[in-house]
Amino acid sequence: MSPEATYVLESLATVTVFAGALYLATMGLRRIGATGAEVGPLEILARKPLDARKAIYLVRVGRRVLVVGATDAGLTRLGSTSLDSIRAELAQEPPRPRGFAAVLGKVLARPPRVEPPRVEPEKDEEA
Repeated sequence: MSPEATYVLESLATVTVFAGALYLATMGLRRIGATGAEVGPLEILARKPLDARKAIYLVRVGRRVLVVGATDAGLTRLGSTSLDSIRAELAQEPPRPRGFAAVLGKVLARPPRVEPPRVEPEKDEEA
């Protein structure tokens, strides 16, 4: 094997080992809960993008939930409610299918669409 090929293989092996070590370290830190996220009274419950630079957030602050609008100009409090009212509202909603497989199964379970027969226009035979 040429020295160049050996160098390339050694470099690829080194990069692979390093990437694997980073992956294992990340998984280990996630498992023990050391993700760098602050633990405190604030939590983002939901985000609904409206545009490329606009979104609405539901932010939990203790037992209150704030509805916050985010734009390029800044953040605006749009309203607030209690965490219990949000939970009650979600409990009344039927669960939506999650993932592509669930949606595909729902679509495939529908009865086939029956299309009305096509009516061809009559041709005038003038000869």
